[in-house]
Amino acid sequence: MTRLPEWSDVLATALVGTQRRTLPPAVSTADDPAEALLDAAGALTLYRRAGVAPRSGLELPEPAPDDFGIPLVSWPAAARAADLLAVDAVGYGTSNAVPVRDADGRLELLAEWLGAVHGRRVPGELLPALLEIGRRHRALRPLIAAAGGPRIAWLAAQRPDWSYLGAAAVVAPADDPAVWELGAIGRRVGYLTALRRRDPVKARDLLAAAWQAETPEDRAALLGALATGLTTGDEPLLETGLDDRRKEVRVAAVELLALLPDSAYAQRMTERSAACVRVSGGRILINPPTTCDKGMRRDGIAPRPPAGVGERAWWLEELLTRTPLRVWGEPEEFLRLPVTDEWAAVVRRGLARAAAAQREPRWATALTEQLTEEVAAGGRPDDRLLLEALYDALPSEALSTIAVEVLRRGLVGAAAVGVEHVLELCPRPWPSALVEAVFAALDDLGGRRSAGWRLAGLCELAALLLPADTAGRATALATGLPSDDPMSSIVGRFADTLRFRHDMLEELA
Repeated sequence: MTRLPEWSDVLATALVGTQRRTLPPAVSTADDPAEALLDAAGALTLYRRAGVAPRSGLELPEPAPDDFGIPLVSWPAAARAADLLAVDAVGYGTSNAVPVRDADGRLELLAEWLGAVHGRRVPGELLPALLEIGRRHRALRPLIAAAGGPRIAWLAAQRPDWSYLGAAAVVAPADDPAVWELGAIGRRVGYLTALRRRDPVKARDLLAAAWQAETPEDRAALLGALATGLTTGDEPLLETGLDDRRKEVRVAAVELLALLPDSAYAQRMTERSAACVRVSGGRILINPPTTCDKGMRRDGIAPRPPAGVGERAWWLEELLTRTPLRVWGEPEEFLRLPVTDEWAAVVRRGLARAAAAQREPRWATALTEQLTEEVAAGGRPDDRLLLEALYDALPSEALSTIAVEVLRRGLVGAAAVGVEHVLELCPRPWPSALVEAVFAALDDLGGRRSAGWRLAGLCELAALLLPADTAGRATALATGLPSDDPMSSIVGRFADTLRFRHDMLEELA
């Protein structure tokens, strides 16, 4: 083809036929007008799909690497990947028969598929779709690079949008001063964070030198970069942040200072808490603050409590939240001590918030059971969020045990205390005790009917995380449900997803 025709000319010629209308001779070197029309239509279709106009004078890229020595995944496996990618790849059809309801579930299945490829290669026609989805979902990129083999790296180099897969992903060198001086705030934060990893002191000095010239919004964002490589040497700059007029800057400074147990900030909080909470005669005695003074407000204590919470209770909880937990000794010993019923819940909440913020696994483990009981009994509206934050601080070996205990409360009780969140955190593969607990909860007819909409979330999560070889058990559970069970469709989709995963992994075995 020597000259690209207009699409309208190609379409008009195709409609009336080449006996009545032909394309200009310069369009194709073919003698047959019909052949010239097909050449033009094929070329234009490619250009239209690519979304770019043809250009001349370009250097051809190096040939794609030869990967024919790497065996292809099976045809059924490739067809399933096409469904997960929601593409109509040539030869695979477009059934898109994926049982999950949302995009997150589809991505989870795709990640599992990519992780199971194991030394085989993905067909070339699926590589562009993989690169596109990797552009939007950063977590999938290592899996895409491994499954795509040498050819996907070559393909990624041909288009700037896909350059994330190789070294070209870096827009500017991490040590380029121009990024700090001229970049947008997101890139400046990235620059400062990267510099903190290499040279924390230099990064801090750079921020300190620019502090007064920064806008309040930028100061808050840049201060967060100090979380990387945080040390007591950062304390003076963080103390400066406590006096900033912008609330976001003060909050960022408080959150970082609370992570420094040897800082002057921690000492101030320790002294205040020790005046309010002391152990005497084998009991915890409480004398909460009577006022929120200027120093407390500077250190991040919110003077106005949430609705339904008394001022003194709130100030005590805030103090405990920001006090290093090592002040109270061993968690099991401290939490066994009796405390006045009036203040027991306040003390537990303050310590739980501290355990979550300080990522202290021993305190988180000791407090989880107590807070679970409060959440199950009703508690404050935000108690469940606090409990889920405690789950994040738990050691991985404790998560499965806690999940089993939570599921024994039945579906309604388990949903009330955030069972979905703890299941997401449980390391895989799940132990047999946890698998049994999940199926026992789902097998409870009365629990299913009481749980209502909560059952859907648990089923969708468990279907993606349970071992795939439990698919037969899930199918038996679904087919055994009474026809009048209102939850049969939810449990049916749970079984379908597990069967999908089982078949998917079998195709890649």
